[in-house]
Amino acid sequence: MPTLKQCHGIKDLVFVPHQDDDLLFMNPDIAATIDAGGCVQVVYLTAAERGEGMKYMLGRARGVRAAYALLAGKPDHWSRSVARYGGRHQFRFVLKNDPRIALLHFRLGDPWLGGTGWGDLTPLSRVESVPGAVAFALGPYQESYDRHALVAAIADIIRDYGATTIRHMDDTIAIPYTKLCWRCMGNDHPDHIASARLVRDAMAIAPGNYAEVGYVDYPTQERPPNLSAREIAEKTRVFHRYAQDDYRYCRNPALCKEPLGPAASWVARSYYIERHSTPPALIPDGDGGFLLFTVGETSCAADVYDSRGKAWASLGGRFIGRLTAFRFPSGKSIGLLARSGTGRLWLNIRGPGRKWAGWKPFEGSRIVGRPVVAARIDGVSVIAMGNDGVFRHARLDAASQGGADSWRPLPPLADALADAAAARDASDRLVVFAADRLGRLWFTVQADGSPGLWRPWSRVAGVSTNGGLAADSRKGRVDLYARDEHNGHLLLLRQTAAKAAGLSWAKPMDLGVAYVGTPAISADRHGNPAVVVQGEMRGPLWLVENGHATRLDGSVESNPASCDVAGTLHVVGRGDTAGQIYRIWTRSRDAWQARVLSSTPSMAGGMSISLDSGISQPRP
Repeated sequence: MPTLKQCHGIKDLVFVPHQDDDLLFMNPDIAATIDAGGCVQVVYLTAAERGEGMKYMLGRARGVRAAYALLAGKPDHWSRSVARYGGRHQFRFVLKNDPRIALLHFRLGDPWLGGTGWGDLTPLSRVESVPGAVAFALGPYQESYDRHALVAAIADIIRDYGATTIRHMDDTIAIPYTKLCWRCMGNDHPDHIASARLVRDAMAIAPGNYAEVGYVDYPTQERPPNLSAREIAEKTRVFHRYAQDDYRYCRNPALCKEPLGPAASWVARSYYIERHSTPPALIPDGDGGFLLFTVGETSCAADVYDSRGKAWASLGGRFIGRLTAFRFPSGKSIGLLARSGTGRLWLNIRGPGRKWAGWKPFEGSRIVGRPVVAARIDGVSVIAMGNDGVFRHARLDAASQGGADSWRPLPPLADALADAAAARDASDRLVVFAADRLGRLWFTVQADGSPGLWRPWSRVAGVSTNGGLAADSRKGRVDLYARDEHNGHLLLLRQTAAKAAGLSWAKPMDLGVAYVGTPAISADRHGNPAVVVQGEMRGPLWLVENGHATRLDGSVESNPASCDVAGTLHVVGRGDTAGQIYRIWTRSRDAWQARVLSSTPSMAGGMSISLDSGISQPRP
């Protein structure tokens, strides 16, 4: 396997059922990885022969090799070998003049298993959904896979490859496989759904610090085009080359006009799966108002809700996952961080005139997970884990309003979990916390006067945690919240001293509330910490103050966000109803009010951001 260094810090591991799914639905992201010098291994789970035998299977495999050679700008010459994952044989092809690109084939038979076609089970969807079902590989190794064996083989691939990003299809469609239909709104292919569910199960038993990106596939044709002209032209060129070897697309390769029909719409679009469990971001906006930020679940754009104007607006982009919003220390400007499906971090700034400047890329390392921020006197610090598993720090200068230093690495921390927490202590030093896979809690401190120099990681004694970290600075001390590894309870670790040699912490306090995800921290009207957590997935929220927990009425799909506006506490979570609806709890002078936002983010507004110009103009 190529090393991370040989891959220039980027390794994509792609799982799809068929030999056109990656080209149609996951580009331009795969192309961007190749263009950046990264590595790509695509795993095709089925033979994609549609019951028509080896000839059609081999033609599709030949076509996808030609497409990737064209994408890499190399001759279409490949070396072939036999791999072994899960105790079974798979076929691997590596591009001879660019070994960063590899294609791995399981060759599971792919006929329809029924009388009518589209909504019937296939071998892959049957293995995923029917206990005891098996699927057989075509070719010289006619081995069988049941669900357990298939998940185990996929997990072996994940462990072996060392991916920085795993890309898969859409696992979220709840329609039973036998009820799916072609051209029905929101419907998909049963093999697409099954492949994604199997991959997610494999990821659960093969964890790692890799990003996860899921893709909408056939239903993208129901959404607006969101790729640039250059991206569409490149996808068209590459898919056209594939289609010449797939006779269901092109009976006569010399006269091939593909992509046509639905394929023409798919090459103009690429949408990510935005999960309902993704937390929003919330910050105060003066005059008693707040701004609520989220990625649109149908647009993939960064969207903002202004509580004073009671309206959503799109800030554009094509992003995935959680946004990070913050205020610059001057209080006059707001920053917003968003991560693309390629792991690049982007920044947008709203200045004193309330106008957004447009998206600027952070240069350097790609990141996994979410960035965290901590304000300081002269700017804002950003902490995120890079693709190599090392945390990095970037500083946003208050004077330049968004000029980001290059990422600087923190000391390596073996087996660290991806989500960190950060805060400033009373001496304005940045303190970063992280947990590792053995349940240990660590912290490091920025050296005085040396933004690029960090003290070695120190272990916090007496704590066993599986993450869920959040940090806060109040009243001259740092408070850290973490999840107890044994009972899942919220722990509070309070700073007791700040010394030249380091920091010390009081014995952890068990606050008695079990939670999932990460806490949201704001303040009550007296300036004391108000911590909100989600008790369980799709469950209630709990407010913890002064050691006392209060349950908020109702359930949410996401972790919460919270903020204090002039003594009024606002708590927001993604509602558990259809549509991207947010529930808001407001407390003013100990009186609570709960409401539901009646409006949702627009389906439109998302577009790829051009790296050529570096800045995309905000959309109206």
